[in-house]
Amino acid sequence: MRHGAIYANDDEYEEYIKPFLFKLEKHRQGWTGPLSFLGKWQSPILEDRLEELTPSGAADAEKVGKHLLERYPHLVPNTTRILADKKSRTFDTATNFTKAFPHHEDIEVVQVLENHNGSLESITPHKSCQNFNKKPGTKQQHRFIDMYGSGVSERLAQFSPFKLAPKDVVGMQSICGYESAILGSRSPMCAVFTDAEWMAYEYHWDMKYAYMVGPLNPLSPYLGFPWLQTQSEIFEAIDEKGAPGGGWPDAQRFFLSFTHREVPPFIATAIGLFNSSSNGAEQFPTDRINWVRAWRMSDLIPFLGHVGMEKMSCDRSGAVNPSGAGGEEQGTMEFVRFIANTAPRPIPACQSGPGASCPFGEFRRIIGKGADAHKNFHEICDKKEKEKGNEL
Repeated sequence: MRHGAIYANDDEYEEYIKPFLFKLEKHRQGWTGPLSFLGKWQSPILEDRLEELTPSGAADAEKVGKHLLERYPHLVPNTTRILADKKSRTFDTATNFTKAFPHHEDIEVVQVLENHNGSLESITPHKSCQNFNKKPGTKQQHRFIDMYGSGVSERLAQFSPFKLAPKDVVGMQSICGYESAILGSRSPMCAVFTDAEWMAYEYHWDMKYAYMVGPLNPLSPYLGFPWLQTQSEIFEAIDEKGAPGGGWPDAQRFFLSFTHREVPPFIATAIGLFNSSSNGAEQFPTDRINWVRAWRMSDLIPFLGHVGMEKMSCDRSGAVNPSGAGGEEQGTMEFVRFIANTAPRPIPACQSGPGASCPFGEFRRIIGKGADAHKNFHEICDKKEKEKGNEL
C-alpha cells in the first residue's frame, strides 16, 4: 500500500510547482476570468514539510483501514504485525490506518530498516537496487508536456499577466491535486482545466511511470518479484492450521506493507496486471494521447493505492474441472486472485478459477518460473566497479 496524502512530492515541487509559485509572487495583479482567484490565493503547501503526511492523509488512512476491516472481518482481528519502510510518511500512514481496527493498541508497526529474509527487497526493492533511477521516461514526458502545455498556455493567455510555460501548466495541475489532498476539499485550481487537459496530465504521468517503474523498464520485473515470491511463500505455508513463517505471528492471515508509489507498479509489471499487447512506441506516442492504453496508474497508485493478493479456499465438490479435462472436482481447492485498489485484476497467464482467479498450484508454478528468470537481483542491480583504465 502506498502512503497517504503528503504536502507534495519533493521532485515534483522543485521542477513544476515551485517555479510557478515564484512567478505568481512576482505577478499578483492581472489575473482575470477563471484565474482571477490567483490574485489572493495562497499555496497551502508547506515547503518545510513537503513529504510529510497531511491531516487529511491521516484521516483517509483510517478510512481505508475501516474499508478493509469490513472487507476482511474474519482476517483482520488476528493481525498484530504490519510492516512499513523507514520514511515517516509510511510509518505515520500505517499507524493511522490501524486506528480503524478494534484491537489497534495490540498492533505493532515494524519499520523495516535492514534486509531480513528478503523483507527490505520486498517492501522497497528500488532502494536495494543501485542501478535503478528515476530518469527513464523523462525525455518522453517533457516532449509531451511541451506539446499539450503550449496549447493550454495559449488558451489561458488572455487571463494571465505573463505567458505560462508548459511546466507552469503542470505545476498548476499538480497544485490542484495536492491542495485538494491537504485541505480535504476541491482546490479552485482544478476548475481551470478542461477534461481533455486533465486526460493529458494523466497521460504524461502514465508515460513517465511506464518507462520508470513499468513494463518499459527492464528492471521492473526484477523489482516486483521479491514481493510476489515472499507473499506466495507465506500463502504456501498457510493451510487450515499452518503458520505463515518469516517472522509473522502464527495466527496472522492478513499481511500489510506500507511503501511508496514505485512498488505497486513493479508488482503489477512482474505479474502482468496492466500489460498491453502493443509495443512501447504504440503505447506511448509523444505527439498524442493513446486512449486505449492498458497502463493507467490512476487505477493503481493514488495516495493509499494498493495491490494485493487474496488466497481463497473454495468447496469445489461437484464442480466442473476448470482445466477442461472433464469430470468433477472433489473437496477444497485453493485459488489466488489479485486486487488493485479493491478491483479484481486477472493474471493474464492464469484465469481458469472462479471469477478469473488462478488455481494456487498453477500460480506457484508461474511464480517459480518468474522468480527463477529474475533471480539475479543483485547481479542486475549492483553497480559494477570500475576496472583499471576502463569505465564500465
